[in-house]
Amino acid sequence: MQILPAIDILSGKVVRLKQGRFDEVTLYNADPVDQAKRWADAGAEIIHVVDLDGAATGEPVNIAAIEAIVAAVDIPVQVGGGIRSERTLERLYDAGVARTVLGTALVTDPELVARACARWPGIVAGVDARDGKVAIEGWMQGTERSVIDLVTELDGLGVKRLVYTDIALDGMQTGPNVRAYRALALAADASIIASGGVSVIDDIRALARIPGVEGVIAGRALYEGTLDLAEAIAVGGGKV
Repeated sequence: MQILPAIDILSGKVVRLKQGRFDEVTLYNADPVDQAKRWADAGAEIIHVVDLDGAATGEPVNIAAIEAIVAAVDIPVQVGGGIRSERTLERLYDAGVARTVLGTALVTDPELVARACARWPGIVAGVDARDGKVAIEGWMQGTERSVIDLVTELDGLGVKRLVYTDIALDGMQTGPNVRAYRALALAADASIIASGGVSVIDDIRALARIPGVEGVIAGRALYEGTLDLAEAIAVGGGKV
């Protein structure tokens, strides 16, 4: 199981939000490239980057910073936030991004997701949920789609990997929703990357025991020091 340190970019800086709220922002580094190098030097095998401005506006805003990150590190970079067109996907893959996360498009433009999966091998479904219902538009808009209903449709679109985020737990360091991941693993054909709530090494151990969970995204816990990246990688078992 892989550990993916998170770099969330807002207005060009590395931040973390609580429960996706833009009025609950903590600044951790003014330079995303510097942060990416720090994670790479600390042993990260892959980095998860989110363009928060892009997620809110629907168009990538910090794409130049993402390109600089990819150029600065020798490990794969997974990117999400505001990716809703093939033109954006082309730019990111041309820059050397290894994986791209499509979220809102899963609901609003499944045809785009299918075309993207047929063209690029690194497409990841970003399933974000609040109270079991899918949220889109940078978590600002709720839907009546249940997570399980959406997940069962992903295989038909060609999706092989998904990131699942429990919005209520994101940035809260209260522990992941293990029960939800177990249910998701039973429903999904795709491999799962867990996101939201990870706080301590026991959370990594709990997620590593769930069949189908291939990775964990960790953010605030790493920045605050309640989780050590090297220990988390060792517990996770290294590369998938």
